[in-house]
Amino acid sequence: MPRFIFLFAFGALVVAGSQVALTLGIHPEHLASLRYILQSGAGLIVGTAMAAIGLMGLAEGYQRSARQLGSLLQSKAHDETLQLVVRSDDQLQSQHRHFWQAYCSIGLSLAFFLAGLLSISILLGESSFFLYMAGLSAGVGILGVIGAIWGIQGLRSARQCQKSAESDSSLLTAQPDYIAEAPRPTAKAPEKISWSSNRKRSSSHSRALTKRPPVASR
Repeated sequence: MPRFIFLFAFGALVVAGSQVALTLGIHPEHLASLRYILQSGAGLIVGTAMAAIGLMGLAEGYQRSARQLGSLLQSKAHDETLQLVVRSDDQLQSQHRHFWQAYCSIGLSLAFFLAGLLSISILLGESSFFLYMAGLSAGVGILGVIGAIWGIQGLRSARQCQKSAESDSSLLTAQPDYIAEAPRPTAKAPEKISWSSNRKRSSSHSRALTKRPPVASR
């Protein structure tokens, strides 16, 4: 995961530098050559690709650790003495939300910087080159500081979620498997037995004999 963070940070720096160079080269009073513009555009594309690969690797690494942690929470026995950050599925879902909020902050910090530079170049495009340079320098400083703070906080939060998921997974891996208690068989009620007395049987037999028709004598 650290290599993806480094890849994103390096790509974001390349994107920011290329955007600044491109913004300087498109002013009407100081229009740069086509080669300069193409080089700045190529740097913008390469930096964006590097930042995107870093973000995708960051998300993939966390999802792998989170899936492993979720399965271990279901299959491994753990008690209160085990120092876990995540102990249940609800806490795992809360960590998911925290990670994705940090993940969005990382991408939005770079988008915020680029959108700010584009707005400055559009608003000051008709002004003099000196005023354009002054506004662009101030914008790069202010937007760069805000974007850097926003992005670093997001990277730190995402890294913390990743580290906690890996730590909990390593602790749970060493625990014994969870064995569910077998349900106890329920005792069945004894079947009811109806008893009939011999007297009742004989009385019913005698009533049956009285109902027979008399046999005619020859």
